Amino acid sequence: MKVDISKRARRHSDRINARWAQRGDDSRLYAREFLDAVKHLETVGQPGTPCATRKRPGLRRLLLEKSKCHVYFVVDEELDLLTIVDVWNGQRGQLPKL
Repeated sequence: MKVDISKRARRHSDRINARWAQRGDDSRLYAREFLDAVKHLETVGQPGTPCATRKRPGLRRLLLEKSKCHVYFVVDEELDLLTIVDVWNGQRGQLPKL
């Protein structure tokens, strides 16, 4: 399956990565974990957990275990396309506006 990353998801991912880059313990953790997640999403049939919203009933999410970020995405099976619509720090205590 082809994976596309929306502009919004890229912007949020870049922001999260910049924060992780400032950390001394493992500055590349988020970047590695996000890239591994994208590779995983390319190969798995029904990845993630359903996380439907009114606007996006087919929304799903995948937790990045170590960084505690969620990757939100939708799948278009007809186009064989998975679109990452947002990346959000799960420790923020609120969900993104999707």
